[in-house]
Amino acid sequence: MDLTTLDYGYIALAALLVGFTKTSVGGVGILAVLLMALAIPGKASPGVLLPMLIVADIFAVVYYRRHCQWGILLKLFPLAAVGVLVGYFTVNLIPAWVFQQAIGYIILTMLVLEIAISKQRLTRFGGWVLTGFVGVFAGIATMVANAAGPIFGIYLLQMGLNKKDFVGTRSWFFLIVNLFKVPFSVNLGLITTESLQLNLMFIPVIFIGAVLGKIVLGYLNFTAFKWLIRAAVIVAAFRLILF
Repeated sequence: MDLTTLDYGYIALAALLVGFTKTSVGGVGILAVLLMALAIPGKASPGVLLPMLIVADIFAVVYYRRHCQWGILLKLFPLAAVGVLVGYFTVNLIPAWVFQQAIGYIILTMLVLEIAISKQRLTRFGGWVLTGFVGVFAGIATMVANAAGPIFGIYLLQMGLNKKDFVGTRSWFFLIVNLFKVPFSVNLGLITTESLQLNLMFIPVIFIGAVLGKIVLGYLNFTAFKWLIRAAVIVAAFRLILF
């Protein structure tokens, strides 16, 4: 990979945000997806980001290993696995030259969903309908763009979990799903020896982000912080779509 100094800066910031979001507030990971796509154009960016996400998932599970609602995961994982399979075939159908635009549109869709329904009760749509939609759509979004965080967060909000159970359940879900995605990503050529070498360089940065996320979890003004991230996400997404 021919990367510039700016590209390495984007990747370092993405790695920091990946670690941070896994042990603290959700939503920051969307910006990491966009930064990685800016640094590494085309279909290679999800493959570089996936091992970083797995490392951060492991850090988060270590922190919150006792805080997981396994019943939620047992319902969602089979559906997410179906979504991953759909996403696997979808990646092959998307031409490389429009892949960045596809990531931008997926991210904007996720952001609209999060803003529109994160504060509403969705149970009126029916528990199984909601579970099915979240599971399958999360699987597709995570396979194509590593971007399932917002829709899964919306679902967990409806479960009434406390802060630690929320983070713990989210961490276990994504660790399991991301590991499930690895053979598909290898088969698509998204994860390579070269991409793994790049991943190794940024493991310390992910660790720093995870520690920072754990430290500041109780101090953040979540409302202001999330709107700041949303603004950055909109700018980065349009950068991918328009340029």
